[in-house]
Amino acid sequence: MKHHTNFVPVLLILFITICNLLIFNSSVFAGKTYTNSLGMRFVYIPAGSFLMGSPKNEKGRNWNETLHKVTFSRGFYMEETEVTQGQWNRLVTSNPSSFKRGDNYPVDSVSWNQAMQFISFLNSYEHTDKYRLPTEAEWEYACRAGTNTAFSGGPITTFSCKEPEPALVHTTWYCYNSGEKDPPDAFSPHPVKQLSANAWGLYDMQGNVQEWVMDSCKGRNMLTGRVGVITNTYKPNKVDPLCTKGHYRVFRGGGWYQGPKYQRCAFRGYYAPGTIRNSLGFRLVRME
Repeated sequence: MKHHTNFVPVLLILFITICNLLIFNSSVFAGKTYTNSLGMRFVYIPAGSFLMGSPKNEKGRNWNETLHKVTFSRGFYMEETEVTQGQWNRLVTSNPSSFKRGDNYPVDSVSWNQAMQFISFLNSYEHTDKYRLPTEAEWEYACRAGTNTAFSGGPITTFSCKEPEPALVHTTWYCYNSGEKDPPDAFSPHPVKQLSANAWGLYDMQGNVQEWVMDSCKGRNMLTGRVGVITNTYKPNKVDPLCTKGHYRVFRGGGWYQGPKYQRCAFRGYYAPGTIRNSLGFRLVRME
């Protein structure tokens, strides 16, 4: 009884301490991971708020990157890497990739429609409905990983493909380092997880292949004539935003052939949902 009596207060103190951590420090969740039946590894992204878009003085900024606060009411699991050809092949018989170089390469040449079909197959295979594409806001939140600079690794200093961008060279396959020699002359994607992850443990969020997200969009402002991603979500204090209006679909992240301007966390692009390009892939979200 003596040992038992002393043990209870210790447990109580430990329980209170853990509860305080969970309430006041959401980053405690950041180390949680989940691996599914295909070997896809997911990293837990905690609920929270961030400033989405870019400041007016950011080099390379586009007109449709209005800075605004976004809040997520719940956390989610983001796939650690882009969907690979090996993962695709375990579930779907025909690999659409233009660069069929191995299981660890990201699957490319995938339309938004094909990505959605893959997700439907995966949900059916695992008897769940938890898998989906990330929203545009979730993607940028995870890409930034708590930072507010042009790249998760720092500010943008150059648009050049011939000189290194210090904030990209260790994390991103882009036009400076994705070629076969120096200076590069044959750009191509690379196997996932060869470069460093961001602060939340996610690889290739910038560069390698562009990534489809869930959001729909329009491509032209009929009043101003401006062309680019147009959604109804870039407004102050949005909670769990998702745009469902428009004939196009948004993609995020720059491609292996593009310069630093297009690798910025805030950069937005769009294609028709049936578009297939050898620079287009995707990664998944798994809901709690």
